[in-house]
Amino acid sequence: MASLRTVLAVLIAFSPVVAAAQKENPALRPYESCSFPDGLSVTDVQPMPPDVQSRPAKTKQGEKSVPLLAGRRITFAYPGADPYVSVKVEQLPPDNYALNKRYLLEDFDDIVASDKGVAKNTTRPARISAFNVTGLDRKAISGNTLGIYMLMDDTTHVVSTIYLLNPKQSHIKTIEDYTRQRDTFLYNYTRCIRNNQNGVLFGVTK
Repeated sequence: MASLRTVLAVLIAFSPVVAAAQKENPALRPYESCSFPDGLSVTDVQPMPPDVQSRPAKTKQGEKSVPLLAGRRITFAYPGADPYVSVKVEQLPPDNYALNKRYLLEDFDDIVASDKGVAKNTTRPARISAFNVTGLDRKAISGNTLGIYMLMDDTTHVVSTIYLLNPKQSHIKTIEDYTRQRDTFLYNYTRCIRNNQNGVLFGVTK
């Protein structure tokens, strides 16, 4: 996991061939059913293949294996457009959660250190909607992926890795455009997840 290209390769593991292979997971369901006021919505949900039971993490102690209970790949897009966001949602076992969480954070730091074209975001709050958040952004509008953000929910032991993509038809032309759209997505998505967990329909007021 030494580059963004390597990180994105992990997404291939979530194959459409096994779309019906996993049962409904109550902890992951709130992440799958979000649509936003600006028209962005979920366009595809793929379950983690049953033979995938862990993910590698490059840590200070060498490469470790982080166990997984379940996972989803969730794709978001605007109407008629290519995917804008791909989210890998994974549930970790409660046993050794703190240790495995640390492994994932160290792995994230390794990605930042290994790619001179990205920088860790140190300006955003460390928590959004009660999620622990860490993220990186590309220094220029180039490539297929402009940013990666990781949300951690210590209550449900769910870790979400958000890949902010750079679709061909995107209106993102400057860093300012990207920053504005990134912040809007992170706010809307975390709020939607919490509302789904609480049984509230996002975007609808009485």
